[in-house]
Amino acid sequence: MKKLLLLFSIVLLSGFSVYDRYQSVPIYMYRVDLEKSVQLVDTAVPIRQPGSIYIYQSWLLLVEEYKGIHLIDNTDPANPIRKGFLKVPGCRSLAVGNGTLYVDNAVDLVGVRINLTTMKSLEVARSKRALPEILNPEGYIPWAFSRGNRPEDSEIVGWITNNGDL
Repeated sequence: MKKLLLLFSIVLLSGFSVYDRYQSVPIYMYRVDLEKSVQLVDTAVPIRQPGSIYIYQSWLLLVEEYKGIHLIDNTDPANPIRKGFLKVPGCRSLAVGNGTLYVDNAVDLVGVRINLTTMKSLEVARSKRALPEILNPEGYIPWAFSRGNRPEDSEIVGWITNNGDL
């Protein structure tokens, strides 16, 4: 029992943690920048961290975790064509209703109208801080990164793990 207690003390004092491999650091964005960050790019970007997928008419809308939404023309399912990318920092999910795409822009819920023919977009609504903050991969926000301990008027738009993954 003494050996076990000694081993535990050594591990505790050494600063080693079995959770070290899961540590992550937040990516911040100031509110003023967040509110201007939703932009449509009319060229495809590489798919790196795909999330959920949504089917809208003949289009596939594929979430790129924390980055935005790939717009994929699926008129010919045997040959889907990536047409554009909607940049939305902090994006993890989406929904479509009445021709409007609703997406999470970190803690804001944003409504965007996209003309899929001309590949033009227009932000039509924004509900500020309507959504909970983005939690780290372990499911919480460490105290060091809580609202009072980070740059004033900033939001978490993603996390970088210690292995470099976003």
